[in-house]
Amino acid sequence: MEKRDFKSQNFTRDFMVVAFAFSVLLTAVVVYFTLQVKHDVSERYIYDATDRAAENISSMKVSIETSLEVVREYGESGLVSLSKPDELKKQLHPILKKRLLSGISIADDEGRSYFIQSDGFERKPSEAGAYDPRSRPWYAPALETDGVYWTEQYRFHTLQQIGITASATYTPSKGKGRSVVAFDILLSDLYREIGELAPSANSELFTFHRAETGDPSLFVLLDPEASRLIKEAFALWPGESISGKEVVSFLYEGKMWWCGFQDLEAGREGGWIGVVVPESDIVGDVSRRRIFLWEFGLASIALSLGLAFWLSRRYGQSFSVGIFDADSAEASIHALIAKGENRAVEFKSTLRMNLHSKKPGKEIELAWLKGVAAFLNTDGGTLLLGVTDDGSITGLELDVFENEDKCRLHFKNLIATHIGAEMSKYIRFTLVPVDGKTVGVVQCTRSSEPVFLKNGNKEAFHIRNGPSSDELPVSKALKYIKHRRN
Repeated sequence: MEKRDFKSQNFTRDFMVVAFAFSVLLTAVVVYFTLQVKHDVSERYIYDATDRAAENISSMKVSIETSLEVVREYGESGLVSLSKPDELKKQLHPILKKRLLSGISIADDEGRSYFIQSDGFERKPSEAGAYDPRSRPWYAPALETDGVYWTEQYRFHTLQQIGITASATYTPSKGKGRSVVAFDILLSDLYREIGELAPSANSELFTFHRAETGDPSLFVLLDPEASRLIKEAFALWPGESISGKEVVSFLYEGKMWWCGFQDLEAGREGGWIGVVVPESDIVGDVSRRRIFLWEFGLASIALSLGLAFWLSRRYGQSFSVGIFDADSAEASIHALIAKGENRAVEFKSTLRMNLHSKKPGKEIELAWLKGVAAFLNTDGGTLLLGVTDDGSITGLELDVFENEDKCRLHFKNLIATHIGAEMSKYIRFTLVPVDGKTVGVVQCTRSSEPVFLKNGNKEAFHIRNGPSSDELPVSKALKYIKHRRN
């Protein structure tokens, strides 16, 4: 026995060295996967998505403003004139073939105007009636703007639908006063166009801008009827203090989402874009790194097998002390009984029944629970319920449970009450038929945190000391826990 204890101590020492090395290795894997594959790839994915969307939106805006500048130059040169209404349709209708444009207006400071829609409908100056373009939201501000003026969303006069307008002013070379050319964009078309820029099937893209309320810190969504997901993502925007881009993650309806924000106009008065993507869509984009992870994983497994083989060859039977083999359950139990109680194995006759009083007793339950707590606080082990101290199999039939489910439930409740349900992840309870009787096998693995046995208002800290479970006083328990963490 002394020789085996010595070998066990050497095994524990060497195994701790190996465990530390593997902890570093596995920690590196976890850090790499979580930080590099999950966070880094997610962040890169969002950056790329916002970049692409911002470029597309900027491209759309530049395309519209360029076309607007062309018409303005035509107006300044006299090629486009309200005095020649019959030629305007032929001149302007081709421009309406550009994406997003739904209508073009030209108006002067006398109230004359011409309007043409993408479907070919036109309203000539002589057909305007009471319509006065100077009262429209795109007219007056354009006169005060050097470049292109973009309106807030409003209801179009002809279509009676919500949209925005880009407008610019010009002075005809032959004529008096100033004129304004305006391009109309329906919000429904804009939302559809922006939606098509989303990077994946389940992602959504949105835009927001500074509200014209006098409060420079107030921003609003372009689409006031945006989904709740978008509104929650928008609420996470940290404000203009961020440097151009920002990526955040959040939980929505039980799923992890990633959201990115990007300034569309690099700090100038303008808008921002946001993209929100479910993490499941992003994870599917990391296939490029799977080959490396597979190679790394296979190398780790090969190394693990090699070390395990070396340890098993060096320490022989001491390596298998306290190990229960579920694949050969009955034979494994007989083998554990044959070796007797030790640091990793303990026997208890019953789960709850006091064999002297023939009644269930709390002291019986606490006796084996003490062993479980000690295993968790030390190096793990196996508790056999239904086996006497001398190795005789009496079976859990002595506990007189109605059925096995009631037995399992009673075990589960005792663990939750006296050790803590959160520790169940370190404990496995199995009922095994052996020689016509039922043996309860409690497999315990070492807990990563200290475990206290609770009994009413009292708590006790136990560890394994050879074949017994010892309670440590508070001072020694604190010292042990501190040393255990180190």
